[in-house]
Amino acid sequence: MSREQALAHLLAGSGLTYRFTDADTVTLEPAATGAALNLDTTVVQSAADSERALGPVQGYVATRSLSATKTDTALREIPQSISVVTRDDMNDRGVQTVAEAVRYTAGVRAEASGIDSRADDIRVRGFDAGSWSNNLYLDGLRTLRGGQWTTTQFDSYGLERVEVIKGPAAVLYGQVTPGGLVNMVSKRPDANQRNEVMLQVGSYDQYKLALDTGGVLDSQGDWLGRIVGSFNDGNAQVDHTDLQRTFIAPSLTWMPGEDTELTLLGQYQKDEGGSTYQFLPMTGTLRTPHGRIDRDTFLGEKDWNTFDREQWSLGYDFSQRLNDNLSFRQNLRYSHVDTLYKGAVSLGDTQPDGHTLRRRAAYGDGDARSVTVDNHLQADFATGALQHTTLVGLDYLQADWEHTRKISNHPNIAPINIFHPVHTGVARVPATLAVQTDYDTTNRQTGVYLQDQIALDNWRFTLGGRQDHFNDDQLNRRTDSRTVTKDDAFTWRAGATYLFDNGLAPYVSYATSFEPAVGESWDGKPFEPTEGEQYEAGIKFQPEGSDSYLTLSVFHLVQNNITVDDTDPTHTTCLPSLCDKQSGESRTRGVELEGKASLTQGLSLTGGYTYLDAEITESTGSELGKRLAQVPRHMASLWADYVFHDGPLAGLGLGAGARYTGSTYGDADNLYHIRGYTLIDAAVRYDLSRVGMKGTAVALNASNLTDELYVATCGSVASCYYGSGRNVTASLTYTW
Repeated sequence: MSREQALAHLLAGSGLTYRFTDADTVTLEPAATGAALNLDTTVVQSAADSERALGPVQGYVATRSLSATKTDTALREIPQSISVVTRDDMNDRGVQTVAEAVRYTAGVRAEASGIDSRADDIRVRGFDAGSWSNNLYLDGLRTLRGGQWTTTQFDSYGLERVEVIKGPAAVLYGQVTPGGLVNMVSKRPDANQRNEVMLQVGSYDQYKLALDTGGVLDSQGDWLGRIVGSFNDGNAQVDHTDLQRTFIAPSLTWMPGEDTELTLLGQYQKDEGGSTYQFLPMTGTLRTPHGRIDRDTFLGEKDWNTFDREQWSLGYDFSQRLNDNLSFRQNLRYSHVDTLYKGAVSLGDTQPDGHTLRRRAAYGDGDARSVTVDNHLQADFATGALQHTTLVGLDYLQADWEHTRKISNHPNIAPINIFHPVHTGVARVPATLAVQTDYDTTNRQTGVYLQDQIALDNWRFTLGGRQDHFNDDQLNRRTDSRTVTKDDAFTWRAGATYLFDNGLAPYVSYATSFEPAVGESWDGKPFEPTEGEQYEAGIKFQPEGSDSYLTLSVFHLVQNNITVDDTDPTHTTCLPSLCDKQSGESRTRGVELEGKASLTQGLSLTGGYTYLDAEITESTGSELGKRLAQVPRHMASLWADYVFHDGPLAGLGLGAGARYTGSTYGDADNLYHIRGYTLIDAAVRYDLSRVGMKGTAVALNASNLTDELYVATCGSVASCYYGSGRNVTASLTYTW
């Protein structure tokens, strides 16, 4: 039985209700129904550690996680680097997207490809873990992704926390990159009655209305409900681009007894408008002999700028304690998304005059559906002096998607002046588009895994292994040809942590990963999976009684079986193109330091430093020995927030932060060097209950306060991208 359910049962019929005023304090008050009892407010201290891995966290410092082990485990006991971004942290910084949520996380590069309203671009230890990858998870299940532009994105207002698991996590999740994954945790019902409405206005005429309400639905405390929703509309940083979103996420929990819990989770989101993702030329962005393109310049066409998406999902999380030592959990979700994209794409760099850009139109529509389910049994038992938490699991994923991309092989939109654009329309476009790709694909993955977490005095050991079978069946409708890829992979990990009494916890670990590689070599042999492995060592520090958590880690990560060009002149079966072969390898060595703390009453800090030495160590091409694209060698960040509790400034909160991203190369050949940049964020808020407006608060948040103009990346002469400029939001929130 959860603490909320226990309180609800205890107070049923008493005329009292309760609310948590922080993570360890509950306040009893007369119920709003007008009960006859007339009692003074009573404050009760709870047990020392009441945090749950899926529940809310008071402040910035989370101490437990479900993502890394699929068991509710203290972070300091897990031999792996894990970062948790809490709801309070997101609120204080005025976070609008999942990518913004992880901006201050060590080892993570957010928004690496610049302004993109379509998706959350997140890189973990140099590898993609955002919306365009298979490494983004929601409530422990992989999010849905289809063809090129068919992907999901999740409104951050509906999230309780965002967790970053660094390093290979394949032993529990199957096919993932060796860099890590991001798991978003949805807001769920609890017995703490909550009601919140928010009105927000901001830059580019944006406004947002949001609602979060829920609590106990019956007198016995068996039913809990919650509804989270928002609507936002307005313009964007790029001219002639409107963005509108409707989001709603209802959830319902049923707890018929202390051993059983079922939570239904639904979500619907509709995005309408254009796309901020522009294919800018190198001239005018990375190289500026004739001047710089303004950040708000729109180089597409107003009547061919569309990105519409409709997504929904329905699932449940079921848990049943079978006896004192054995429990079962099942997590299932069905998801659906369809998208429509229209945009202009530049054809190379500018013409010799330095300002004329040739363009062509691109079109894409897609539809994707998936069902994913994870089942596991957890056994807690002892063998002599060893205490075991053993997990045996089976998961299954099936995703079906269709995607069509059309594009012209020659300019079919009039050229445009990059410094003084004149938009002429796209009357010729529909008749000149040709189908470039047209796929109907089914992906299946089945995995069986075993994990044992062992406690021996102050030692904590984690051992795990997993066997995966995957099947990729792709029909090319343009050529009426079918490609089927089947393979198996075994991954494993082992780690150890020692818990010192002073809060220090050194650890070491080894883990492997895999990703399917679709295709075949010159002689028709299917490719083997791309494989990864990582060695990691570190120290975690969480002093007893201190609201702080620090992690220092060093790691060596290798990915091999990467597909590269086959330059053997006798392998001619792929002409006129080169065949592919699997002989590529990359190596990443790194150091990460991250800390989250509440040093004094009212002062909270979060920040980190990252060093990444990422290099292509084996290849047949010119990229051999070069740095991995879009991976900075250095990153650093620090956010500080202070709330005044006493004196004339009581109720005032101030926050400020800085984010540094070092220089990168935009391409594998290291031809395009991108300068580093530093961005400043700030926040100010005030609790109006200090002046008699109970439950009301105002906030002002600014990201990139100085409006720094910077290039996020540049992958070719025709694909350069600016980063986000200054964005200011003002919020009015009322809670009761």
